[in-house]
Amino acid sequence: MYKDWLDPGTKDKADIQQLLDAMPEPVLTQRVVSDRVNSVRNDGPELIEPAAAP
Repeated sequence: MYKDWLDPGTKDKADIQQLLDAMPEPVLTQRVVSDRVNSVRNDGPELIEPAAAP
């Protein structure tokens, strides 16, 4: 499934949901994180700490 997950052309909501549904639990866990994770310049263990929900 690596190819499917990494395919930048996968944009259809149904296709993405199918990928999520195919994963055995609890491999993926949704978390709200800081927007600092959006930059490769930021690094550190604090980036995986839960952030306040929007």
